[in-house]
Amino acid sequence: MGKSRKRRATIIDVAKECGLSQATVARVLNGQTGIHVKEITRNRVLDAAKRVGYQRNAIAANFRLQQTNTIAVSIADITNPFFPELVKGIQDVLREKGYSVVHLYNEWNPEVEQEHFDYMVRTCVEGAILSPSDTATDFSSLHTIPFVLLSNSEKFAMYDTVGNDSRSGMRLALERLYQLGHRRMALFVGGSMRSGSNWRAELFREFHRERGMSVSPENLLESDFGVSSTSSFSAARRIMNEFLDRPNLPTAIFSSNDILALASLQVANEKGIQVPERLSVVGMDGIFSGEVSSPPLTTVQKNRREIGRTAALALLDKIGANLEGPAKRQLLSCKLIERGSMGPALESHCG
Repeated sequence: MGKSRKRRATIIDVAKECGLSQATVARVLNGQTGIHVKEITRNRVLDAAKRVGYQRNAIAANFRLQQTNTIAVSIADITNPFFPELVKGIQDVLREKGYSVVHLYNEWNPEVEQEHFDYMVRTCVEGAILSPSDTATDFSSLHTIPFVLLSNSEKFAMYDTVGNDSRSGMRLALERLYQLGHRRMALFVGGSMRSGSNWRAELFREFHRERGMSVSPENLLESDFGVSSTSSFSAARRIMNEFLDRPNLPTAIFSSNDILALASLQVANEKGIQVPERLSVVGMDGIFSGEVSSPPLTTVQKNRREIGRTAALALLDKIGANLEGPAKRQLLSCKLIERGSMGPALESHCG
């Protein structure tokens, strides 16, 4: 027969051990300050609690007080290397303030996301930091919970958001490629980016129009959406295997995230396409894998830990505020990190 689990000691056990009433024991163990308890009595209760192995049920006590000191953090993709550093920034701030963090992952599934929202309400979390699964996510069930969104999308303008200034970051990369002589560039979007990539194509076309250049439709690439970075990487490889076999290839590819860029780089290496001599590859995010790729990946770096810290501080401000104010949108700047995967265009060498 299996060994039975030991029963958790209760206030009743402590009261029996020290020979005092349950009410007196509860006053001591729950830290009630409204009624005076003699020091000798307090020590008697604490000694008895230690002997019977009593541990205060903080969850039950917090529910009675309607205060759980718990914050929910919801992201879509646990496999995406973008998120760990960001979550670390969140946790650093919240732990310092005495909060526990509950991590939830919805795998880009709106139904699972709504189940998580229901869980947040049922468990009385004091706040939430959410990376939405979709721009159409319904947050109405969270009306009693303060929350901050991890997003730079203008579609969430009615909510408090924290994100990167990805538009400016993308322009940094395109302008640097232009300076290096690249006039035939491709844009690769998709991966696990379910928050919408249409603005990237618009910005890409706008950048070209401003310089009197045209964009070939065949150089606007979109990969299948994946529920994980692994499936996104595989889908991106399939796209690149076909694309890099075409004649008249562009001299540079800008990808909307590093997962796509690393897939492009890997396929180019397999096909013997020299990077960056024949093809420059630029990503976006600044994940660690890009530092150790061959060649190392040029990327638009997002300060993920600072995003997390900023989101946590914004949520704490919201929890501490008595009244709801106007929605705040905070965008953090990006930085172009130039590494070995980007160089002058082949045409510039020739002419």
